[in-house]
Amino acid sequence: MRIKKVCKLCIDIGMLVISFLLMASERTGIILHMFLGAALFVLAVAHNILNLSWWAGIGKGTYNRTRSGRTVLNILLLIDFLLVMISGILYAVGVHRITALLFLILTILHIRVHWKKFSAKQQN
Repeated sequence: MRIKKVCKLCIDIGMLVISFLLMASERTGIILHMFLGAALFVLAVAHNILNLSWWAGIGKGTYNRTRSGRTVLNILLLIDFLLVMISGILYAVGVHRITALLFLILTILHIRVHWKKFSAKQQN
């Protein structure tokens, strides 16, 4: 397995683990919640840097329903992630909870879409 794939997998697993820990903020406390949120932000930036080729491909080639759906999902996930971060920094609790719930839903969809692609590669 190439080093870039290993890095991507470690970052993705780290993001998933941190996301679960962030959902338990009542147990972890607000200070740890803030540090975990910052760590998730750093990992999300790294995730997007490692996937710059995807971002560079936006607008190139042909778009079918699947590609269009994935693109819309990824952009919505990015926008919502930024809203979660901003509302958390501003301590807008109501907005933060709503955007965090939407982030959870979009993340599950994102993982599901990419899991199909990942599992298809493993079967070949």
